[in-house]
Amino acid sequence: MPPFELAARTVYWFFVYGLLGWCAEVIFAAVKEHRLVNRGFLCGPICPIYGFGMVALLYAARALGAPGLPLSVPVVFVVGGVLTTLLELVAGWGLYRLFRIRWWDYTGIPFNLGGYICPQFSLLWGLGSVVMVKGLHPLLARLGDRIPLQALLPLDLILLLVFAVDTAASAAAAAGLDRKLKEIDELRARLRRTSDRLTELLGTGAMTADTLLDEQKLQLALARMERRDDAEALREELTTHAAALRARLREMDLDRFGARRLLRAFPRMRSLRYGETLAATREALRTLARRAREARQAARDAAKRRGRS
Repeated sequence: MPPFELAARTVYWFFVYGLLGWCAEVIFAAVKEHRLVNRGFLCGPICPIYGFGMVALLYAARALGAPGLPLSVPVVFVVGGVLTTLLELVAGWGLYRLFRIRWWDYTGIPFNLGGYICPQFSLLWGLGSVVMVKGLHPLLARLGDRIPLQALLPLDLILLLVFAVDTAASAAAAAGLDRKLKEIDELRARLRRTSDRLTELLGTGAMTADTLLDEQKLQLALARMERRDDAEALREELTTHAAALRARLREMDLDRFGARRLLRAFPRMRSLRYGETLAATREALRTLARRAREARQAARDAAKRRGRS
């Protein structure tokens, strides 16, 4: 096959297997979490790590196999497991160095390496490689190899353009996530300091995070406190910090193609700098989602009551 056509078909297979990998991730998440989640770093339906992994495996199979003699299953298992594990290691380390966030973390799994890779998943990658190379790819190749080069080139160009735009937008969202976590961390620290000072001054019990983030609960808690002139400034400061924190969380909740999507796509994400804040942010976003569902249900119930009256 001429080098130019080989490059075009390589791009094609990268997108095919990136899409199939994304489908597998979505199905796995749906079975595990009972909901649909757009898995992966990018907004579009593609997981590049699967595309790169499968392309690398196909090239390795071509380089190692003798003419007319395909690789044996054990060789495919070992080569596929090693290649994809190395790719996962490089991708995890590279994303961490770029964005200071661990997008997946195998720390709790025995014999992991830095939380980036673990032998259990390496075995799964090896099994998946056998299924793909021995089972699925020969079937897909019968169709894919029939696509004429004249049709393949414009398709590749369009997909590459969309991929480049998506990568740039997702990288900006990932960089923004770390910045938002920093802002939320600073606001939480200010809120905690002011709350502690007010609690110490008034001799009351410490207010919970749920109270501080719920505007109505906060106002009720402040109203129940003994009115003292020396506490008014702290009450106002506490209200201001709580409102700023709620605003940041609402912004993140509405960021469906940015920070919020990334948090949903990577449930094992871990920030080494803002780990506590990341966990608190996840919980706050879940609370916002629950309240939104409750509000929608209350609106539907009210509409039904009006319809019956």
